[in-house]
Amino acid sequence: MRRISIKLIIAHFLCVLAVALLFALRWSRVEYPMDNAYSVFFVVGANMKGHDSGTFLSYCKGVILPAASIYALVLLCNFALAKAYKKTKGRKFHSVFADADKCFVFGLSYLILASVITVVMLRAWKYPAILYEVHKTPVHSDFYDAHYVDPASTRITFPEKKRNLVVIFMESVESSFASIEEGGLFRENLIPGITSLAKANVNFSQNEKLGGGENLDGTSWTAAGIISKFSGLPYFAPFAKTEDGKLSCLQSAVALTDILSENGYRCRFAFGSAKEFENRDIFLEDHGVEIHDIHWYKAQGLIPMNYQVFWGFEDQKLYPLARRELEELGQGTSPFFFGMLTVDTHFPDGYKCPLCPDTDKRQVMNVIRCADKQVSELIGWMKGKPWWDNTTVVIMGDHNFLVAPHNNFIVDESPVRGANAERRWLDLIVNSALTAPQSVQKNRRFAPYDMFPTMLESIGCTIEGRALGFGRSLYSGDKTLVEEYGAEKVNAELMKRTQQYEALKERRRF
Repeated sequence: MRRISIKLIIAHFLCVLAVALLFALRWSRVEYPMDNAYSVFFVVGANMKGHDSGTFLSYCKGVILPAASIYALVLLCNFALAKAYKKTKGRKFHSVFADADKCFVFGLSYLILASVITVVMLRAWKYPAILYEVHKTPVHSDFYDAHYVDPASTRITFPEKKRNLVVIFMESVESSFASIEEGGLFRENLIPGITSLAKANVNFSQNEKLGGGENLDGTSWTAAGIISKFSGLPYFAPFAKTEDGKLSCLQSAVALTDILSENGYRCRFAFGSAKEFENRDIFLEDHGVEIHDIHWYKAQGLIPMNYQVFWGFEDQKLYPLARRELEELGQGTSPFFFGMLTVDTHFPDGYKCPLCPDTDKRQVMNVIRCADKQVSELIGWMKGKPWWDNTTVVIMGDHNFLVAPHNNFIVDESPVRGANAERRWLDLIVNSALTAPQSVQKNRRFAPYDMFPTMLESIGCTIEGRALGFGRSLYSGDKTLVEEYGAEKVNAELMKRTQQYEALKERRRF
């Protein structure tokens, strides 16, 4: 029996890897938002525990199985050809697959070609540049000196009767989901409940109707969206390590929940997913928040131990649990902060629960309609509670809906040309302590950073200078950094590795 060389095994492995790489290219361009370079880079480097349970299956079906099948077919054809050749010619068929040296060269060449194609198609040359920026020697930033407002050094005064604050992060929800007539991008309004709430309350907008804020680098995925909106800073990994070797997130930065905790608030956040995904738990727990996630709810017997759909459990279960949490917090004597993150509207298609309609041909659009109904019903329920009059609710998209190069339902379904450029994440403040004239609310440009002081002012706080972090209170009418300098300039300055940001990551001040 002919001995199979190690070189031949390696050669075949290189061929399989090359085929798999090309299938991975196709899969990623349909199933994953590869165009968002910072998101891909930082998420891959973060804790991935608790990822969507369907992603691995999708990868197996879209990459591993077809690659293995095609290569097996090639080998089978080669074997059949060898048999036929020997039968007709009486001689052995010397194929590339039988020659270790030739096969090795072939496999290596194929892998290099596949890698080049992948790099070009995914524009993957961005990632070494990000890696360099993250790890290069930090520089002193004049932009930080001029525009970062340190909350630790800023006088913040609370009203005599402190208001409760509820923050609902709706996964990937945009104001763009409204109809064109209401300020969005669709023929039909997918979020009529939210639109109605916006008209009766406060909605800061880039247009005259329903609108919202724009993503910047370091803010455009879930962990980054939460960090930037709560701290007025971008997500710029890697996280720092404490003396005991644990990761920490912006230890020296004062965040929204730090301010609330120091002023007697009970701070709690609810996830239907695992808190540790993307290191979300590190930021929230470093800044005074008690987290109730899928693991906690299972431990309490509120979710079955073996239950797992989509990212954990669906919003149909999260909203009743949120009502339970709010009932408990509302019965206490202390003011409270309650945050929550929905999940059903996550890329690529969302999770369709029994509450979802079948109005639209695209699953994700039906899921968005369902999300709108559920959050509207929660607000209606809260209005009947004795603590409602003293409670402000902020509803926001954590970021824009993620899209892949060949999977963008917004562009596909919107009649608006250049729809991508008009997309904005949702912001809505219900039962605000402050009024905001239309001249202040509309025709604005703002970033996630601006929500930090805006949320504090929405509960009646007075902020010296009306700015915190890189955020400017939208109630003030003062120019935001994006309005003053443009998004490109702000991105360029805040995504540098700076001495000031490094100091905020650790327990030291700049």
